Amino acid sequence: MQKSRIHTEQRILAALESLLLNDGFPSVGINAIARTAGCDKVLIYRYFDGLDGLLQRFAEEHDLWWTLDEIFPSNEDELTPDSLPQFLDQLLKRHIKSIQQRPLTQEIMAWEMSAHNALTQALSRQRTEQGMLLVKKVRRHFNQPNVDLGGILGIFGAAINYLIIRTRHSHSEHEKEEWWRLEQTISSLLSCQNSPEKT
Repeated sequence: MQKSRIHTEQRILAALESLLLNDGFPSVGINAIARTAGCDKVLIYRYFDGLDGLLQRFAEEHDLWWTLDEIFPSNEDELTPDSLPQFLDQLLKRHIKSIQQRPLTQEIMAWEMSAHNALTQALSRQRTEQGMLLVKKVRRHFNQPNVDLGGILGIFGAAINYLIIRTRHSHSEHEKEEWWRLEQTISSLLSCQNSPEKT
């Protein structure tokens, strides 16, 4: 009986992931999940206490955001105060790559724009926690107290995240050009930080 429950729970969780990836967040609902999982919707209430409980469980079993190890370079000893603008430029490019490799996260980010639930809240929490850790680590290495690292990363990160959400289902030449323009703009603006301490 226990093995049967575990197997059914995994089918339900897999069904939720499949719906998010293939049909997007508007398709997510108790009936659709049960149909995709091939089970009675009563089991979703019994095993997860409904949709919100299912979303919470799903969030607990997935890494929804990057970790510091993914985007912070391993050659930390080579970092110098003067290299802060170039470092931030590369950091933001690694952020782009990391989120682009997470189609599930992209769908949850899009869902977050129109709804608050256990899954979108978990993503928000992970993003905030990792962002705070990142800012602390960058500050520790570059020792530039007058530079608003949170503001810089927040503004550029918001632009990146918006474009990720908007282009998540398409890879047209026009959108490739938009990505190129955004990355060039970020690099250009950061390169103006010749004296970060005056920012």
